[in-house]
Amino acid sequence: MLRTSAALVSALALAVSAAAAPASQAAPARAPQTQPQQAQPRQPAQPQVVNPKSIEIPGPIKAEPATVDFGFVEPGTTVSATIKLINPLDRPVTIGAAKPTCTCTTVDMVGKVIPAGGFIEMPMSMKTSQSVGNRSAAVNMAFEGIRQILVVELRAETAYTVRATPSFIDARAPESMKGSFEVVSADGAPFSVLSVDGKPPVTLDGSPMQPAAKHVVRYDFTTEGGLRKGVPPFLIVETDHPKSPVIDLRVRHETTRITPALGFAEFRANCGEMKPKGAMEFDVEIKMMGKTRIERIQSLDPRFQTDLVLQRDQDDLLIVRTRVTDLGQHKGPFLVPCRFFARGRHGDYWLFGTVR
Repeated sequence: MLRTSAALVSALALAVSAAAAPASQAAPARAPQTQPQQAQPRQPAQPQVVNPKSIEIPGPIKAEPATVDFGFVEPGTTVSATIKLINPLDRPVTIGAAKPTCTCTTVDMVGKVIPAGGFIEMPMSMKTSQSVGNRSAAVNMAFEGIRQILVVELRAETAYTVRATPSFIDARAPESMKGSFEVVSADGAPFSVLSVDGKPPVTLDGSPMQPAAKHVVRYDFTTEGGLRKGVPPFLIVETDHPKSPVIDLRVRHETTRITPALGFAEFRANCGEMKPKGAMEFDVEIKMMGKTRIERIQSLDPRFQTDLVLQRDQDDLLIVRTRVTDLGQHKGPFLVPCRFFARGRHGDYWLFGTVR
């Protein structure tokens, strides 16, 4: 079986190697099995580079469109699209490799044939992260008998229905310990901000809060009374919008650096609106765990309980289903750390939401 996953990665590597070689030494499109020295030692890792365009090799096969932009997408959702792969040649072409640059992207096209002078459809899906911001991935494709690498890009910007601008607070300078930011409803529905960092909202001009599609509100890390002592790692904004009860802004400060011993794909989870004594479950993705498993999850806030529900492997990720339960001792917004334990190591993870 020549079309194993390892062989497919090698096909991409050979195409990259051939394109980089001088014209007089260019490797044939189908490298004989007896000449492995034509592949450079580090080439198999190249399909996973940060900039997918860096390995693109022009050729006859075209993608229509070559870039799929999903626009604004809710965090933690899966988006899908179908594109066309067009073959202008007078012979059919077999897809030898289709390698995503990220485990968030799913595609199944290896071994499929693009007819001569025709096209086939290529379905793709991408799971967005739990945090807000820009998300991008790519599928690097190689074809049998053709020295080409085709790059198909996928883009999305994860944002809640109510989103903040900017999406983070840079409080590293003393003068930035106070400031303001904008919150806007993407659907245009009027809403009110109920709290900022657990405190009553203060509008930019000091006027009373009234329902509107856009607000400019202040933050102040120099005063006490927030959800955490000192500068919080995340600024929690509570609203009455039915689709976005809480949102967060990452806070950059010398005291909020996150360096966990476990490879969390994200560092917090949005629990949304919880009922008093209610519970909700969510998945935590952890990278580079190998065969190691999470032993237990401990809430570092006595008002909440966290439990390990189940865990499973998914590609190179460990997916940990986690349950958080309100113990009936709190109302309003919360920002709660919990601790994941695994074979002598532990990493802290943040939960935020509101109880009402």
